[in-house]
Amino acid sequence: MKEQPHYTNLLTKEFFEEYYINKKMSYPQIREMLLKQNYNIHNGTLHKYAKRFGIGRGSSEARRNQDSNSLDYNKRYIYEDMMEFIDGFLLGDGGVGFNKKKSHNHVARFRCGVEYEEFSNYLMKPFLSLGSKVVKTNSQSMNQGFMFSGSTRHHPDIYKQYLRWYPENTDGDRVKQPPEDVKITKESVMMWYVGDGSVVINKTDHTILLRLSTDGFSIDKVEMLVGKLKEIDIKCHRTNENRIMVDAKGIPAFFDLIGRKSPIECYNYKFDKIPKWRFKSKRMKEVADELNIDYSQLSYFVKNGRVETFRLSPTGRPRFLPEHIKQVKELIKNGEL
Repeated sequence: MKEQPHYTNLLTKEFFEEYYINKKMSYPQIREMLLKQNYNIHNGTLHKYAKRFGIGRGSSEARRNQDSNSLDYNKRYIYEDMMEFIDGFLLGDGGVGFNKKKSHNHVARFRCGVEYEEFSNYLMKPFLSLGSKVVKTNSQSMNQGFMFSGSTRHHPDIYKQYLRWYPENTDGDRVKQPPEDVKITKESVMMWYVGDGSVVINKTDHTILLRLSTDGFSIDKVEMLVGKLKEIDIKCHRTNENRIMVDAKGIPAFFDLIGRKSPIECYNYKFDKIPKWRFKSKRMKEVADELNIDYSQLSYFVKNGRVETFRLSPTGRPRFLPEHIKQVKELIKNGEL
């Protein structure tokens, strides 16, 4: 190996511009390249020479030299098409990790810790360009004794989402809260429901509850989310537990938005346990209002068997499936209703 006290002719400004700036190589990578050329130059020496030319002083460069797989802090990674996935991730089980001890870096990462590997992979898949990965880690909080932790690399773009999703409260702490411009779309609501949604069916009285866990958010933010769901015709309300309850009448619209099939097998039950008639049936008043006919007259035709209906029990309320509504339309067409 060539041992030289000075490398003035080799470690020039042009050298660092080519390898460090243009090719985004870290000091360890440059050292490895030089070792292959029989130059034994340590990272500290490379840093010293680069500093002479005003290169490598930024926090992003420092991070790159700590981790050769670090993202390029001078490159943008998050664009508008990723925002619905970010918001769905953070509405549910996802979070943003920000190292307060290194606050001067202004970088952060997305992260999650969940029970199922399949779910963790699903959550982190939209962030592959951010270096996402999933690893199995020990966890006393899980009954199984372990969990699957997903995380991305650190980057300034994610720090911007940290500021957007973690506003400072009156105590000076930053706590996760949905922003006013949160995206409520098919993708974001799907990620939200799969992670933090639940459905409960009472087989005795045939009632159904669909809840979204929002109890960690402030009341005004939950009301804001309720308003956004109502804007897309999903009937819902905030409960006393500060959760969002999707009303029975809102369930068809909810699944019309996200679809009726789970994107991952481990949560199939959140979709499969809902009876299909829930998506198709309508109550008598809904049918009367939609077809602009008299409710009492329609009720009379039902009682006399002129119009068939579906009932969950002999004394249950009549529900109209598509074939029953077709009968009503025929009666209207014939002038009988």
